[in-house]
Amino acid sequence: MVNDRLQPRSNWSSAGRLAILSSVLFLSGISSLIFETLWLRLSGLTFGNSIWSAALILSSFMAGMALGNAFAASSRVQRWRPLQLYACLELVIAFLGCTIVFGLPLLGEWLRPVFQTLWNYQSILLGLRFVLSFLVLLLPATAMGLTLPVLIEDSFLQSAEFGRAIGILYGVNTLGAVTGALLGEAYLIEAFGLLGTALIAGAATSVAAATALLVARRDGAAPPAAKPPLPLRLSITYRPPWRLLFVSFVTGGILIGLEVVWFRFLRLYVASSSTAFSIMLAVVLAGIGLGGVVSGTMYSRLTRSNLLLPVLLLCAAILTLFSYEFFPAEIAQTTTSIFDIRSWPQIVLFSFALMFPVAFISGIIFPLIVARVQTSVGDRMNSTGLTTLFNTSGAALGPLLASFVLLPTVGFQWSLLLSAASYTFLAIFVSERGNWSFKRPLGIATFTLLAAFILITALFPYGRDQVHFAHASLPYVRDGRGNLIAHVVKKVEGTSDTLQLLRRDLFGQPYYCRLLTNGFSMSATLPRSQRYMRLFAYLPLALHPESEDVLLICYGCGVTADAFTHESRLRRIDIVDISKEVFDLATFYSGPYSANPLRDPRVTTFVQDGRFFLQGSPRQYDIITGEPPPPKVAGSVNLYTEEFFSLMNSRLKEGGIATFWLPVDQLKVSEAKAILRAFRDAFPNASVWAGADEEWIMMGIKGPGRRVEEAEIRRLWSDSGTGDDLRRIGIEVPEQLGALFLMDGEEIDRITGGIAPLTDVYPKRLSDAPWDEQASHRFASTYMSASTAIQRFLGSPIIDKIWPPTLNKPLQSYFIVREARYLSRVTGSNGLAELDLYLRHSRLRVPVLEVLGSDEFRLSIAETIARNSEIAPAEAMPDLMAGALARRDFNDAIRLLESEKKLGAIELNDLFILTYLYCVNGEVKKAEDLVASNIGIIKRDRFVDWLWGKLGAEFGFHWPP
Repeated sequence: MVNDRLQPRSNWSSAGRLAILSSVLFLSGISSLIFETLWLRLSGLTFGNSIWSAALILSSFMAGMALGNAFAASSRVQRWRPLQLYACLELVIAFLGCTIVFGLPLLGEWLRPVFQTLWNYQSILLGLRFVLSFLVLLLPATAMGLTLPVLIEDSFLQSAEFGRAIGILYGVNTLGAVTGALLGEAYLIEAFGLLGTALIAGAATSVAAATALLVARRDGAAPPAAKPPLPLRLSITYRPPWRLLFVSFVTGGILIGLEVVWFRFLRLYVASSSTAFSIMLAVVLAGIGLGGVVSGTMYSRLTRSNLLLPVLLLCAAILTLFSYEFFPAEIAQTTTSIFDIRSWPQIVLFSFALMFPVAFISGIIFPLIVARVQTSVGDRMNSTGLTTLFNTSGAALGPLLASFVLLPTVGFQWSLLLSAASYTFLAIFVSERGNWSFKRPLGIATFTLLAAFILITALFPYGRDQVHFAHASLPYVRDGRGNLIAHVVKKVEGTSDTLQLLRRDLFGQPYYCRLLTNGFSMSATLPRSQRYMRLFAYLPLALHPESEDVLLICYGCGVTADAFTHESRLRRIDIVDISKEVFDLATFYSGPYSANPLRDPRVTTFVQDGRFFLQGSPRQYDIITGEPPPPKVAGSVNLYTEEFFSLMNSRLKEGGIATFWLPVDQLKVSEAKAILRAFRDAFPNASVWAGADEEWIMMGIKGPGRRVEEAEIRRLWSDSGTGDDLRRIGIEVPEQLGALFLMDGEEIDRITGGIAPLTDVYPKRLSDAPWDEQASHRFASTYMSASTAIQRFLGSPIIDKIWPPTLNKPLQSYFIVREARYLSRVTGSNGLAELDLYLRHSRLRVPVLEVLGSDEFRLSIAETIARNSEIAPAEAMPDLMAGALARRDFNDAIRLLESEKKLGAIELNDLFILTYLYCVNGEVKKAEDLVASNIGIIKRDRFVDWLWGKLGAEFGFHWPP
């Protein structure tokens, strides 16, 4: 693996020396990738996670790397042995890497007063964040940029063939990064947290440094290769090969820009989780690393690398298009659940098919460029540093160009086409006469590949992107039988996500909308979803009626924001979302009772990371709530940690209330408890509330809170704006609000005993593992039981402090309704028995509608259609009948069912309902005649026996023998 001219002490020492240096760089690659991941994660928590903040942090890191490359490009190692200097650099990285990981959370606390002071000067604040992130990452990133160039100066490698050495060392270092990406995400962070992972990365770096020092010591007193002593200086004494450096710059930008585009595209198909991102990154790095190793081992055969470079660039161009055109989309699973880590083989397959070929070619190209630069520069460290400087600078620019220009402007497909065209331009730019000579094999190859690229571009399926968009929306636009149930209203490729707004129509009218982010349903205006989203607002408004200033973190579909605009007493409604495109889509929503809350003059929007907004904004609020992404969506975990909830508490006024989502049905029980523990630690006065589902609402009060008078709560129902809205979502009377109660802080303490809270430094307490639905149901059903729920409510100290006791008397029946609705959804129920319970033992409308498969929104559309038609359409009859029963208008419900019967459209279930209604309405003889005339289609089973028995016992009904 080394040049035959090398004269080592023995063949064993030559092979062993190279193996040891490779292992050193492999360890360095592991620790460097882990440190980089930790730095970027924690820097985002300190300086913000918006797309601009993330870009600034990444640019700061890349700038530090480039500075290290610049030192290597313009300096010589003197007095110190290269391995000794390398060891010192690694020790600097280990020390500063751990220091940054431990110090960034503290830095965020210290900087909070500064951020709040500069909040109204956003441009200055943005600049300050860039400067601070640059200074924080400067030294370790600079040291990282120096490591490979310094190591290549080793006296042993001076006599080795440079192209082979740089290829192998570069490739092995990158393969170490592959290991770091997988090891950190799959094991270390979960087992040891961010701080423990940093210490392990520091230990790995220290082992690499110690190994380098031992190798240097083994060299004994022999001096390094003779060189004229030169002082360390930042000046270039050679003539840079600008054309090659330009190629290095552009290829670095193209590859990292492609990585952004690839990741965006793959998120239409694979899990939007941190594990999925680590797998995708590992595949790219594996391609680069293996390409580097291949370049090094085969370098002696690539004697005319100056002619080979254009060929490789053309191969990269063609593979960019081929890997997209032949992407195996047909094997993708279409599912609404994207967090199952068992799908990792599919993630690997997709990542390999799309990204590996170009990454592999890129891994071959870079060492070839370095070797060609070295023939002009001479000094190996200078040539490595100079080439890496330009490559790193391009890599810093590439993702910015892809994120802020290409993807929002032309989309992912044209971004791929432009990247392929850029590779082709570079191939022509760097080509020489020999590349265009048919007398040379590489000349023929160049012509052939260029012609192939032109042909591929001409025949490219330019409508292919629509297939991929359709795949992402497929689970939501078609039902299980393949029937079309929704359509895309608007599609946006933004700076950070691909958004699709879907709309489902009912009877030709808009019913509800769904917001897809990449391949995941982020939010929707389904009536059932609107209930808990609107309760994010109405629960604190009821219990803190003097509220004037509210903050909503994450806009979603605007449901919670719309609820706030119904409250006339509010003076200010601040809404924060990380995506500008989410706000832009607000005008495209439609449906019954739909409105654009952003048009309310009290609303102020902020395109900002919600967590940094809490950290940087000096304003305090009466209510803080959120319509956040699900906890397991990549990047969302830090909206559910103890530190985030503490930030919410700090921005509340005394007596203020915070509410936040806890989707029990999307978490393992232990994960739900970890979030509950985190919320309880941040809010000593905490409680949990929920409707008849597993979309729980955590509520925290700053301070002891106060008892609200009954009249203050009833005002929400007497006001037409808020009252109509509450009744539409099934909270029809104030007592139902109390019947949402699940548990207080003492109960949280009991069930989370021994459970560690979800925190910033232990984010993997929320894993990518699939949740156990049955376990979640068992956990939730404990708190839905009416008999124990009412006891917890009446015995709760927090309820005693904040709830008017005059509303307690009728609560038992509303807890029973909640339990019945929950059991119906989870385990199924006798629908007619449930309907009888609601019709004859309550005056509630919405439970009646729901048990009949309708809701207030469907009913509104059906009634509108009926008013505008001479004869109500048959498809609207079930909703109209449900509406009649919700009004307790049995005669109208019977009329509608009889109309269906005359049309021959009545189903067996409707036949049973009509029989029941005849009896309830005192027309038992009609019920008996109806059953007798349809006895041939009625099969005796447990339900029929129950129904005949009930009707006989309560109404004197006699069924046919």
